[in-house]
Amino acid sequence: MSAHLSPWATELFGEQAAEVRKRLGQALRNMQANAQAAQEQASSRTNHTYGSARWQGQYERVQEELEDLPGATPVKPFQFPFELMLVGRGLIYPFSYSKKKVDVRTARIPNESRLVKELFTFAPEPPEVQGSFDFEGFDEAAPDIELRGGLASLPPDTRLVLVPFACNASGLLEAYWGIAALGEGGRLQWETNPEPLSLPKAVTTHGQHLTVIPLQPAPPDLELTSFDRGAEPTLTLSSRPNVDRQRDVPPLTEAEPADDQISEDDATH
Repeated sequence: MSAHLSPWATELFGEQAAEVRKRLGQALRNMQANAQAAQEQASSRTNHTYGSARWQGQYERVQEELEDLPGATPVKPFQFPFELMLVGRGLIYPFSYSKKKVDVRTARIPNESRLVKELFTFAPEPPEVQGSFDFEGFDEAAPDIELRGGLASLPPDTRLVLVPFACNASGLLEAYWGIAALGEGGRLQWETNPEPLSLPKAVTTHGQHLTVIPLQPAPPDLELTSFDRGAEPTLTLSSRPNVDRQRDVPPLTEAEPADDQISEDDATH
């Protein structure tokens, strides 16, 4: 891929633009490797494990790759389990747009959630589309979106940088970055041509990532797992009173069960 950087990238990320682009490609490669490893260890007939690990990794691996850049800041959206990375003036939002290679210019945002609408307040406004009919006094302006959580404290000149990628359980197919408006039906209207990201073959790791479940050594008091090899329990025996024997009172073999003091419902409170 050419080392050429678009003006928008240099404007948002400054001298770190090339490094941000490089690390985004690396983060997605790491995401794919982790998700495939999780799927393999799960030995599942479905790809649910891959999908869950991929969704988590698209945010966490990006954060790992970018967080040590000068000026990089994690941003926690309201009630969102992960943090998005702000580098310079660029707020980075990675998402999967396809399970196969398709024209990224036809990509849609998978879910127009409240979070997505908040994020796109940092994106360009979609071009106005003249309808077939004009109704006097009819206001089609969308209501203002109130920013919450970490998004509410972002500088007003922050711009949303989209990182759409295509992948499936078999491989990472392609990835791009660029700036777009959110059009009708979640369709993206690109202000810039989405540019391909370089996807390296090698995987990098940050810290300890579990790839094999280690054998857990058993402590000495748990080594005897067979019921007939453990220590014999101590039994407390007592003689029956003469009065009980004379009245043919049945012997008491075990204590009466005590009433439960806690229920399953209590565990939920």
